[in-house]
Amino acid sequence: MSEFVRASRLYDAESGEPLRFDWAKMQPLGESQAEVERAVGGLLDEDARAR
Repeated sequence: MSEFVRASRLYDAESGEPLRFDWAKMQPLGESQAEVERAVGGLLDEDARAR
């Protein structure tokens, strides 16, 4: 599988810094990290309700 990724998704033009990218999900790493944090938070909430 090869998908095209726009350079604008890999580079922050304002700061002049490259963005960390999650190649497995084809999105910036920050978005992937936020998804993981929401999922873990949801699991913790479910666990608390089960007690």
